[in-house]
Amino acid sequence: MKMNFSSFANRIVGQSMFKILAAAQEIERTGKKLIHFEIGDTHLEMPDIVKDAAIKSLKAGRTHYGPSIGEFSLRSAIVNVIKEDYGFTPDISQIAVASGANPLIYYIISILVNPGEEIIITDPAFVTYNAVFNMLRIKGVYVPVGYHDGFRFSPAEIAKRINKKTRCIIINSPQNPTGAVYSERDIRAIYALAKKHGLYIISDEIYSSLIYEGTHFSAGTLDKCRERVIITQGFSKPFAMTGWRVGYAVGPQAIIEKISLLSQTIVSCVPPFLQDACVLALDNRKKLVKGYRIEYKKLRDVACHELAKAKNLSFSKPAGAFYLFIDVSKTGMDGDAFAKLLIEKASVVVCPGSGFGVAGKSYVRICYARNQDELVRGCAAIARIAG
Repeated sequence: MKMNFSSFANRIVGQSMFKILAAAQEIERTGKKLIHFEIGDTHLEMPDIVKDAAIKSLKAGRTHYGPSIGEFSLRSAIVNVIKEDYGFTPDISQIAVASGANPLIYYIISILVNPGEEIIITDPAFVTYNAVFNMLRIKGVYVPVGYHDGFRFSPAEIAKRINKKTRCIIINSPQNPTGAVYSERDIRAIYALAKKHGLYIISDEIYSSLIYEGTHFSAGTLDKCRERVIITQGFSKPFAMTGWRVGYAVGPQAIIEKISLLSQTIVSCVPPFLQDACVLALDNRKKLVKGYRIEYKKLRDVACHELAKAKNLSFSKPAGAFYLFIDVSKTGMDGDAFAKLLIEKASVVVCPGSGFGVAGKSYVRICYARNQDELVRGCAAIARIAG
């Protein structure tokens, strides 16, 4: 029987890296061993104290429904984090907890932007943004960036693209897939544009604790997330808790209320026992995150050292996150062809840059959050294939 899907269903494209991971796992089931650089996950484990807190809460019966907006205890802990790390104190009504930071992208965009309206974003950009635009019939207005400009869009380029249909600007700093980090000066200039034209800013800060050069500055500090800035954050990247799927948003109260209702409609709530453990993670965040940041910086430098041996690879050292976005055009191949060759000839799996946008077609992305021996072997193989 032929399936007759809705037009919405036909616009669903998913995430390229999970498709690549699934295909790689199929290959591994044949007995071939692969080095995985494709998925944005880490070889490191989450802190034991967080695991223990979840187990304790689970055994205590914290397994029933909770408030859709998030447990009061976790939202209170998030308020304290914002106060200490960002310098302003949001009201607890400005905080919503969700099943990961990724769904928040869909929630926020669907709440703020109508079909046919526009959002300004970099090209390349994290794949979920492009997928959500497509699903919701929203026009992504892309600003091409490359390693030569540090993968950052300038306020001047943003200003050129603002029109009556523009509703939002997305800032992802540090950025996936490039590791770009925006300066305070640029953030202030982008915020001024948003304020002048009555636009929202989605500030994706999931990697904000993983900055190696420079410091993190959030647009949220400029309006205390009370007017136009919505911060998205989570526990996956700072605490190696990728499989837990807990994230949060900080924003204007009216937007947070809508996020809560949408989350309520789709997932009901985030399991309370997970949220209890997340409180402990936040309470100990400075000590816990420091160890991860030191390790990832070391691995970044190892990856850059190995890949710099190839004359046909071009890249800039990322200031944050745990990705390298590598231009392979000097090999005579685009990112898709190069990625295919890596699997066939070197048993290394990477993400073609085309999944992140048109400007990424000549790139591949690697996640260097891997154990050092595997990272060295994989990067040496990439350099050898590139020449």
